[in-house]
Amino acid sequence: MTMMRWLLAVAMGLMWPAATAAQAACADDVAQAASREQVSYTSGAATVRGLIYRPVRANGAGVVLLHGARGLGSDAATFDPHAIQLASRGYHVLVPNYYDAEPGKARRTARDMRVWRRAASDGAAWLAEQPGMEAGRVALWGYSLGGFLSGETAMEADGVAAAVSVAGGLDAGEAGRDRRAVPLLLIHARRDPVISPASTRRWGDDLQHRGAMVEVQALDWEGHGFDGPTWCDIFGRTRAFLDRTVIGEGA
Repeated sequence: MTMMRWLLAVAMGLMWPAATAAQAACADDVAQAASREQVSYTSGAATVRGLIYRPVRANGAGVVLLHGARGLGSDAATFDPHAIQLASRGYHVLVPNYYDAEPGKARRTARDMRVWRRAASDGAAWLAEQPGMEAGRVALWGYSLGGFLSGETAMEADGVAAAVSVAGGLDAGEAGRDRRAVPLLLIHARRDPVISPASTRRWGDDLQHRGAMVEVQALDWEGHGFDGPTWCDIFGRTRAFLDRTVIGEGA
């Protein structure tokens, strides 16, 4: 890749310098054993760009990380070191820019949400076909709007084995009607001024009534964004959940 293309990719939030991975080190980090590259896949009539993190030693499972309402460029630097860590532990990780399928906007319509859910499910299907993947072992993970999309997409996409929602809830959108027995982990701050904990809990109740196996975990944190140690905690909880529900370790 030329320097000009690399700079353009960084500006678009589709690639980050390798040094980023060291900026959010967690106490339980393992040695990096993964690569990062730009990819794209088709969703409807759109081409969705993103990054894939490929493990040196695959465990057969994968996870799609969905950005929040401010876009991939806003969340890229936060996601990158944790995606590297997931991949270094064996997971294939896809980080798509689902706004390629439909641009983000302040007032979201039902159509927008459908397009973004399709981009998420198409990303999961694309990831499932990558070398080293095993059937039925793709999960979704999302933050804020992405968290709401991850949970609702998991309810309608048979190819999704589990989902994690961080700071997601009914404040982000209207609950769907699909019914499915899929394990879902909803993580929220004790106090969140954007997506209220009450809306997360109401959403969890709704998902459970629709057949999902829901776990709700509260963080000792106030706010919609998180600091470095809290992100480490979130991804630690994420790995434990995925290891148990997607890999089957410790079940």
